[in-house]
Amino acid sequence: MKPVMVLLPMDDRPVNYDYPGYLARLAGYELHLPPRDWLGNPWHLAQHSSLLGWLNKEADLAQVLVVAVDTLVYGGLIPSRTSNEPLEKLLERLSLLKEIKNRRPGLSILASSVVMRISRANSSEEEKDYWATYGRDMFNLSYLEHKISLGEADGQEIAECASLSQQIPANIREDYLAGRRRNHAINLTMLDWVEQDLVDYLLLPQDDTATYGWNIAEARALQSAIRKKGLTECAITYPGADEIGCILLAGAVCRQTGFKPKVYPRYSSINSANVTTAYEDRPIHELLKAHLAPLGGIIAAVPCEADLQLYLNAPAFEQGEASLQWLVWRGLDALRTELPASMHPHLDALLADPIFQKTRREMETPWRSPEEFLRAILLDLESKKSVAIADVAYSNGADLLLGNLLVQRSEIVGLSAYGGWNTTGNTLGTVLAQAVLHILAQKNGLSPDQASAQLEFLFLRFLDDYYYQVFDRTQCMLEDLPALGLQPSMERLPQGLDNTVEAKVRKRLKASAEELERLFLRNRVIDGVEVDRIRLPWRRLFEVGFDVRIRQNMEEQQR
Repeated sequence: MKPVMVLLPMDDRPVNYDYPGYLARLAGYELHLPPRDWLGNPWHLAQHSSLLGWLNKEADLAQVLVVAVDTLVYGGLIPSRTSNEPLEKLLERLSLLKEIKNRRPGLSILASSVVMRISRANSSEEEKDYWATYGRDMFNLSYLEHKISLGEADGQEIAECASLSQQIPANIREDYLAGRRRNHAINLTMLDWVEQDLVDYLLLPQDDTATYGWNIAEARALQSAIRKKGLTECAITYPGADEIGCILLAGAVCRQTGFKPKVYPRYSSINSANVTTAYEDRPIHELLKAHLAPLGGIIAAVPCEADLQLYLNAPAFEQGEASLQWLVWRGLDALRTELPASMHPHLDALLADPIFQKTRREMETPWRSPEEFLRAILLDLESKKSVAIADVAYSNGADLLLGNLLVQRSEIVGLSAYGGWNTTGNTLGTVLAQAVLHILAQKNGLSPDQASAQLEFLFLRFLDDYYYQVFDRTQCMLEDLPALGLQPSMERLPQGLDNTVEAKVRKRLKASAEELERLFLRNRVIDGVEVDRIRLPWRRLFEVGFDVRIRQNMEEQQR
């Protein structure tokens, strides 16, 4: 019988709910998840009491328990930002974890509790209502107050901070800070429980971070407490969020097997290791070290000592935005001709945005060579090394130029992992998780189901991170939405048109899946790929959900 892992995820999005399913199969575990519709999203509250009852019951069946504390305490990631419940009530819910550990002292418990983000956009889609008006100002105030507290701000920044303090109503600021204090108290409680051996490993991820901010001050205080308490082997805080279910799942398997992966990083540019990307607070090389911590891993001194060759396609200078690559690739003059006149103001605004300039610069820079990067990857694959690609050159999607080269080579089916989505931390977490689980599975001989799970998740990552996030989503935003009378946006679609947009996404992604399937078929390890249940799970273009099923070529597998 397979060992049982019970996972209480952060919410119902595919990255938190579906991805761990593929990885658990790859690891040879039976994964137990709560019913999806019990979990929350922006317009649907979680069935909180049902989730607590489910967790309490399932814990008796588990060898490993992975718990998102934000779901346990608040009902999900978004409620953790919007809740006004008193701390006492939150701690009462949290006590269930202590009850489970006391009842089953030998149960391995790994937990995550997010350091609340400070969104830099005027959007209340995932925040309290006042964030639509004061979101950007609150982010800037947070950034400047922290910078001033460290004595690193100049006179102009001090003056700007004073001005922002006057512009934001005191009651709004206090309401927000009260929520942060509750969140921080929960995180400190979790650290106490690690010290008391109630929790075996604790990950305190910083959601959508930066170099300064109230959240950074909290994270530094937490990391300081971890070091003072001597808990560095069983707790850490670092930038990330949506990858934590995957990385903790892989970390649990590493702990169970005693595997401590050694990873050798190979960067696409001589500058890349020192670049601090968007939404992070440290250079990429330091971020990699942090993401190895839940796995008990280290950076290998030389390639020959490594279990994994990790290829990091990272910026030479600054991280661009993946969705904007298509504008450069398609050609600005051609776009202006083809798009309706009503779209020209939006196109002009995109082209004037500094992030577009960063994106074009990274696409055109001679300081990175996708071609040489690919040659090195293929050489390592030919040498039968375990190779993974973390594509973090752009935020919120893969590198169009590198991806275009990769999807012409059937050898990529032999990768241990691939990813290029959302933040650098998100990508690193899923790539490392899949790669180490694939290495472990290979050591013991992959079962047919493990082999299928590996190929399915690899197919999913290319279809989502490269085809959807770089091409299909951008084209849908700039072509399909205006045709329906909608402004280009990745926020929630109007009710009544969401199904129409979803149908257009389904058509585009089906065509992309057929193209990717032809590439996988060339490798001869499969007979076919089925992609179904294509959907917009949060009724917006930002993320897509779909299921992948591989039909294996069993004769080829046996050779």
